[in-house]
Amino acid sequence: MIPTTNEVRIEIATTCNAECVFCPHPTDEFTRTKRIMSFDDYKLYLDKVLDTMGDSITDIGFSGFGEIFTDKHILDKLRYADTKGRNIHVLTNGSLLTEDIMNEMFKLNIKDIRISIHTSNPEGYDNTMMFKNKKTNYSTIKANIDYIIDNKPDHMDLILTAVIDDSILDDVEQLIVDYDDRCYLEIWKPHNWVYGKDYRNVDRVALKKTCGRPFNGPIEVLNNGDIIMCCFDFNANMVLGNLKEQSLEEIYSGELFKKLHTTHSDGTCATSDLICNGCDQLHVDEDVIIHNNRVKDKNIRLSKTSTNLNQII
Repeated sequence: MIPTTNEVRIEIATTCNAECVFCPHPTDEFTRTKRIMSFDDYKLYLDKVLDTMGDSITDIGFSGFGEIFTDKHILDKLRYADTKGRNIHVLTNGSLLTEDIMNEMFKLNIKDIRISIHTSNPEGYDNTMMFKNKKTNYSTIKANIDYIIDNKPDHMDLILTAVIDDSILDDVEQLIVDYDDRCYLEIWKPHNWVYGKDYRNVDRVALKKTCGRPFNGPIEVLNNGDIIMCCFDFNANMVLGNLKEQSLEEIYSGELFKKLHTTHSDGTCATSDLICNGCDQLHVDEDVIIHNNRVKDKNIRLSKTSTNLNQII
């Protein structure tokens, strides 16, 4: 019953130095403990997944609901992942990068660095990101982006991800001018984080019977070792089990996963009592993608959720 997937994602940190306006992290909805995963726990979780799933796991994602570079030992964790011979994906807001850190990252098998940028309008950027350190601003991030573009090795891609709410909608054209011919650029309308926001309309019949995650993963390991089904479940309301205490086989044999698997198989998740019943990923329309230079067909991109664009249902 373990999902057939090539990717494990590990949530290194639930701490963040920003309070983005479209994110539930700075709100009362987020009640999980804000902490950084120890190196010993990180090794335990990563090794346990790789030992269980073997060569089927080709990709390791450093993501989750926090900023990974708040961890002062993140380079050690990246280096350890590099010894496993898998592709590495890094998600960050880019504000805590330094030239020394980036130079060390260039030495590793990091397939892509994904930076959340949202707008190249300095005022709009500040108002969107709401950094706790007011010395951090768009010029900080732009300098880091420029450095990556100018110095990254050929094997590494830079992906800029922008989530555009109404307050910065007018900035889209300039963002495209600034970056479209320099790196990968994805511009999206904000989503609801299942139960955290209400940007997208879900008061209608679901267009899809499943997001595909119960069948195709990825394996989502939270900061405390909990396994959840979906990264949009930001407050871990559907914990399948705990990787420190259980094997993957035990976790994915539990009653909650069986229910998830069944409702996504027979197309009843939208009418179930699971949090899936209000998920906007069952209502995805082409217009949620404002711009994307990674793929030509928006429908193809909408059917892929993994950082390295692996197909799901």
